[in-house]
Amino acid sequence: MSEEKRSRDDVLGERLGRVLRTEERFGDHFERDLVEAIRADVPVERRGQRRSRPLAPSWWRTPVPLRLSPLAGAALAASLAAIAVFGERLGRSRGTIAPLAPVPLTTVANVVHDTVHVVRFVFVGDARTVSLVGDFNGWRAEATPLEPAGPARAWVVTLPLARGRHEYAFIVDGKRWVADPFAPARADDFDTNSSIVNVGT
Repeated sequence: MSEEKRSRDDVLGERLGRVLRTEERFGDHFERDLVEAIRADVPVERRGQRRSRPLAPSWWRTPVPLRLSPLAGAALAASLAAIAVFGERLGRSRGTIAPLAPVPLTTVANVVHDTVHVVRFVFVGDARTVSLVGDFNGWRAEATPLEPAGPARAWVVTLPLARGRHEYAFIVDGKRWVADPFAPARADDFDTNSSIVNVGT
């Protein structure tokens, strides 16, 4: 290798080192980009999934997503209830079905109400991959990947979490640990910052 090329490589290495050693700062428009990303949150279609041939063995095992608005869901439930009632009445009138015993009111009264806490985590920034780690997933980077959403470089994931205090952080591009700038932070014994979210309190 020539002396001139070695010198150019040293200069380039020094410039790259300076960039990599600088503290990461969020831009002036970070908060605006975050709000735009949350408002523009639309489901991202997964591309590249192979579709099974109809009637092939794998076709029978492939789940089919069914999306209904609340109004359409209520209409479907009412239709199914009407079919069940009219079918039962028709069967009784023909003598093929015995009359149903009345349902005791105590059965209806034993309803358990439970609260599910759903938390949306949002990361805004340039990245190829982003995953969420925390005490709720054993700090495993592969457990909770985020999906890109909207035009503002946002990544999102929504999780049901138990009530209480949880610590978390983002892993960017598989190696960079980033605390959430909009959440309270906590430093551990190794001076690594994690973020805190309090659920249901």
